[in-house]
Amino acid sequence: MVRKKWVLALTLVQGMAFAAVPQPTPVNTHIQLTPMDKLTIRLRQQNIQIGRDLKAGKLTKAQAKALKAQVEAIRQQEISDLKQDGTKALTDAQIATLNQQLNTLSKSIPLK
Repeated sequence: MVRKKWVLALTLVQGMAFAAVPQPTPVNTHIQLTPMDKLTIRLRQQNIQIGRDLKAGKLTKAQAKALKAQVEAIRQQEISDLKQDGTKALTDAQIATLNQQLNTLSKSIPLK
């Protein structure tokens, strides 16, 4: 009988201990990225990757400068497309074209 009370007490204490531990809150589970958001993220990531490759010696300064200029040209095309119709949004075709340009640029970064 004493053993049953001890097991019950231990179980209650353990249950309280686990209940007192805060559970991690999922981060950004409700954020939906638009295609424009994804494009902006890709542009930033491309510049970051070029910087990493330069630092790691995979690219020369001249190569990195040329690649960053290509990323900037794509960004300027995005800005031009946004100003073109004044809606502050890109069409699906414009986003597809810019993504294709980024895909081509990604392939031009040398792998060492």
